[in-house]
Amino acid sequence: MTRIPHYSTLKQPCGLQVWPTEQLRRDYSLQTGYSLHRVEDCHDSFRFVILTDLEDLSALFRDCCALVSEESFFVFEYYPDKVLPGRTDLTAKPTVFYSPYLPTAEILDLLQPYFSRLVHDGFVGFGLANSRQGAELFYSEEKALTCFTSNHIRTMDILTRHGLSHQPELLFPADFAHDHYSLINLPPALLPKELRGLSRRELDYVHYGAELVELFDMAEAEEGEDFFLSATEQDEIAAILLQNQDIDWENEEEFANVLLEWKDFVHLCQEGFDGSLDEYLQALYLRDLIASVTDQVDSRLRHKLLNFIAEADAIFRRQLLESGNALPIPGTGPQPRNQRFWHWGVPRKHGVTLRRDLMRCGWFGQPS
Repeated sequence: MTRIPHYSTLKQPCGLQVWPTEQLRRDYSLQTGYSLHRVEDCHDSFRFVILTDLEDLSALFRDCCALVSEESFFVFEYYPDKVLPGRTDLTAKPTVFYSPYLPTAEILDLLQPYFSRLVHDGFVGFGLANSRQGAELFYSEEKALTCFTSNHIRTMDILTRHGLSHQPELLFPADFAHDHYSLINLPPALLPKELRGLSRRELDYVHYGAELVELFDMAEAEEGEDFFLSATEQDEIAAILLQNQDIDWENEEEFANVLLEWKDFVHLCQEGFDGSLDEYLQALYLRDLIASVTDQVDSRLRHKLLNFIAEADAIFRRQLLESGNALPIPGTGPQPRNQRFWHWGVPRKHGVTLRRDLMRCGWFGQPS
């Protein structure tokens, strides 16, 4: 007996196609709705994963952009150097690009001519984010809309207005065996009407992707540096920094950047530090800034922040050359050696300028 496929009436992008054999499975069922989970290590932030009909996606995306506030940055994910055939090469990874912060309405207007291509192409993902708000909206190459936000009540209200309900066991096309297709690898008959009149070059994500990177003045994101702070956590950190008159901090600044800059500095020291003592102490100020926060936040957030830089701290500690004296850091008096380990040494790989400055200030002398 021939089994009849459980074809879904849900209209989905042409760039991701579930295998016909998968559609014969008894559990194959695609329906609109959303799943909802708390973000790991962020008790007040939530991750929505949404599946909606293609005809409503544009309006839903625009409405959800209110969650990232009036300013945000464009996130674009694609394969700039390769055009992959039908089935995805599992070893290949897309490159992620970030734009500068721009008015959200301006981003949406600039995206409009590209929106259908971005939605249907099986090898691109795109979205908007505001790190300070702890919010991100992203439509992945798996053709699901993901939303990270601390404003879950407002998000659920938006989704309800679009006829979407909470479905704890919601299935997505990518939960089944499937193929990804770029627009140029699909016959014209399978393309949506608005794309059939475009040239092959206009449909090629390598080319229109490069146009978007240039249009938004985007920069490539570094690998392995994903770190999420909720809006509430960032507000708590900002309150601590703003009340300290010795710290120059703006409420709109993102503390995650301080953590990343510290990790970058540790990497620089591994290669060799060639600057002066003043430049070295300015870089240590990053770690002082982190400590000023971790000394005052609750244990959960302290663990989260310190865990993110734990490897960098361990690497930095191992490469320190000590003399038994604390470094001459302005505004600091006598301190225990175990309290601020970064105040007690310099990288073994340091240049002549730093060594000369340390000799002049007597750091290599007898321990005080």
